[in-house]
Amino acid sequence: MISYPLSIINLFVSIGLLTLYYHRSHPSTSPASNAINSWNPPVRAGVTVTIFFLLSNIYLVIAPFIPPSGDQNVYESLPYYLHCVVGLGIFGVGAVYWLVWAKILPKIGGYRLERHVVHEEGVEWPRNEFVKIKNL
Repeated sequence: MISYPLSIINLFVSIGLLTLYYHRSHPSTSPASNAINSWNPPVRAGVTVTIFFLLSNIYLVIAPFIPPSGDQNVYESLPYYLHCVVGLGIFGVGAVYWLVWAKILPKIGGYRLERHVVHEEGVEWPRNEFVKIKNL
């Protein structure tokens, strides 16, 4: 069940890597750019490898929906595409949860969610905490 959702995530990772590679900014050409826009990682994935990764994940996302030939179906009484539909359903449930939690409930409750970074003693990494702020 994990391989299909992982292929979808890897597809978006490869798209993100290509986006970072082709849209990186150069601080010398844009002096007004802020720290986020001028981020330039010290190590990059090679374009050839990233394109191969993208193409292989496109195949892994599309191929399970192609019906098997003959008696090659792994399920006896279930459809061959069941694991794909369940994986997409899990993404859908997550999207609905986010929509309700982050968009609909704040409008109904008259508040907005604001991200605060919390630094705790003894903890190396800060964590994000969402705080309800009443709308005025």
